[in-house]
Formats: sequence, structure tokens, C-alpha cells
Amino acid sequence: MPATDRVRNFSFAVTLVSVVAIMAHTALPTPIYAIYSREFGLTTLQVTEVYAIYALGVIAALVLFNSLSNTIGRRPLLLIGLICSAASNAVFLCADSIGYLFAARLLTGLAAGTFMGTATVAAVEVAPHRLAQHAAVWATAANIFGLGIGPVIGGLGTQFLDAPEHQLFLCHLAAVVVLVVLLLTTREPLSRDDRVPFRWTAPKPPSADRLTYAGLTLIGVSGMATLGMLAGLTPHFLGTFYPHSSGLASGLIVGGGFGGSALAQLAFRRLTITRGLAAGAAVMSAGLLLLIAAIFFGSGVLYTCAAVCTGLGQGLAIGRSIQEISARTALAERVSAVNLYYVALYTGAAVPVIALAFLEKAYGLSTAGFSFCVFALAFCALGIVQLNRAGMWRGGTTTGDGAGAPAASLAENR
Repeated sequence: MPATDRVRNFSFAVTLVSVVAIMAHTALPTPIYAIYSREFGLTTLQVTEVYAIYALGVIAALVLFNSLSNTIGRRPLLLIGLICSAASNAVFLCADSIGYLFAARLLTGLAAGTFMGTATVAAVEVAPHRLAQHAAVWATAANIFGLGIGPVIGGLGTQFLDAPEHQLFLCHLAAVVVLVVLLLTTREPLSRDDRVPFRWTAPKPPSADRLTYAGLTLIGVSGMATLGMLAGLTPHFLGTFYPHSSGLASGLIVGGGFGGSALAQLAFRRLTITRGLAAGAAVMSAGLLLLIAAIFFGSGVLYTCAAVCTGLGQGLAIGRSIQEISARTALAERVSAVNLYYVALYTGAAVPVIALAFLEKAYGLSTAGFSFCVFALAFCALGIVQLNRAGMWRGGTTTGDGAGAPAASLAENR
């Protein structure tokens, strides 16, 4: 294997592993909140506020660091994200009040927001030639896989470790230190000739194909809102219908949704963009209908099936959306377009978690869950209509990838 290919393989692998580690850390505390609630006397509303701070950190990083990687390069910004994650672990280890949790989750959000757009684009740019066509799918799958494995690890920790609120974060801190060392040895994707003087700009949609971009974003928001709803609803559902369930059960169900998303992106990566989006929207809608039935009947079996089904559909849809955005967007606009996409997605994921606590208290679990299922179904339907207006379902072709790739080769993946 030529030296260049070895460097690309190594850089691609380190980038993806870093994404998994950062995103796993964002969901790791989910099953541990029950321990914090007992130790610090937290209410459900205060736990929701802790999550809201995380979402604020994600959006702040996506907005503030939007154009920075075009000036300093992708790798330095990823290192900043890893440093924020390490700092978050350190604060969690010292936590003895809700103030520490706010600070730790804000740092977690900054790390995740720094990674989302930049790491996805970096993975696409540094991918070895044999994986280049599906690099965006691999990067997005790593993102979602991290979100899925985080609550599973957290749940296992609460079940089998003596002090999971310390041991888990200590292990993650050690992993982040190793990743910093590895990332320093990787290839910088952005050449100096392609860098531009720093000028802050807010994330914005690509200058071309905005109708397609809007449709992809609406479907993506629907999918992430569904997974966000699962993260917020599962503890309430289990507490209502299965009061003796453990934190591990909650972590496994939420992890099953995110895991299904990652599996769908990888297992069906050769599915064309149009067919992947159509299948993803259909499977995700079926999962939402299952979720409504699970809440109505109080069925844990239906609820688990709904989590996996919605995850599979979301994975198919979001993987193809990132692939399409990367292909349609010029190099100078690519990070900005992907960052805005993630801003929309994680706003959509945060709203259900934050709002569920209020809606459940005011109207009950069934009404709260049903309302958000209808919300997600409506956004998915609007996205399908927008893509139809843009000609997606009529077999329109991608015009180019903004970096010199022939349109014909990209159209093959439709």
C-alpha cells in the first residue's frame, strides 16, 4: 500500500473514532442523572435545564466556530473540541452541585458542536479513495453511533460500577488524551492554498439548490427530534409503566434507537440517495406510528420496536442528506452548510427533551408523547413535499461536488 494511502487510512480512522468518542460523551450521563438527582436533590425540571445548557453549547460552537476551520485548518479545530471534552470530564469528576453539571454540560456541548460539522467535512476530505464515495455516510454513522453507545455505556456503568459518576468520566478522560496524541499525527485535510483569512460568518445554506437543502433539513429535523424525544421520553415511559426498571434498560432502549440509525447508514450505504431518503422517511414514519401505539397501550415491546424502527429510518435519511449536501456544496461553503444543517438538527433534538418535562406535567405522558410524534410526522411530510418541488423524486441529478468531481459520477449514486 502506498504511503499516501496509509496516511489517509490512518487519518480517516482517527477522525471517525474521535467523532464516536465525542458524541458518546454527550449521551453518557443520561442514565447517571438518576444518581445526580438523588445526590444533589434535583427535580425533573432541573435535569431538563442541564440538558438545555448542553444544547446551547452545541449551537454556540456551531455558530461561533462556523468559518474558523477554513482559516486555521480542520485538525486544530478538532483539537479544540477534544480539549473541551477533556475539560468537561474534569468538571464532572469534581461535581458536587448542579452548578458543576451546568459547566460540564456546556463544555460537552462546545466539544460536540465543534466536531459535528468540521469532523464530518474533514472525514470526507481525508477519506481514502476506496471509501471516498461513502465517506459522508461513514462520518454521519460515527456521529450517531457515538450517541447510541453513550447511554448504553452509561447504563452498564450504573448497573455494575460502584461509582459510575466518577469511573466512567475518568475512563473517557483517558481516552480523550490518547485521541489528542493520535490526532496530532494525522494528515491535515485542508491545504494552505485553500485557506482563507478569518472573517466570522454565521452558518448559512448553500448558494445553490436551497429548495433541496430545505427539504433535507426538514426530514433531518424530524429524525433528530424523534431520537431526542426517545432520549427524553424513555425514562418517563419506563418510570410510568415499569417502575422497577433499571438505568440499564433506559440506556439500552435509547441506545437501540441511535444504534439502529448508525446500522442503517452503514448497512445500506450503497443504496442510492433518492431511494435511501424515500425508504428512510417511510420507515421513520412507521416507527412514529408504532411509538404512538406503544404509549397508548403502555407496551414496552412496542416501545422498543418503535425506537429501533425510528432509528433505522432516521439513519437512512440523515446519511443520504449529508451525502447530498456535501456533493452539492462548493468547498468554501461546505462547512457552513453542514454546520447549519446540524444547528437545525440539534435544535430539533433539544426541543422535545426540554418541552417534554413541561408538557408531561401539564397534560400527562400520553398527550406529550403523541404531540411530538405528530410534530415529527408533520416535519417529515413537509420535507418530502419540498424535495418533490426540487425534483428529487423525479430523478434530478447532482450538479457537482464543488471540488471538481464530475456530475456524472455523483449522479450514479442516485
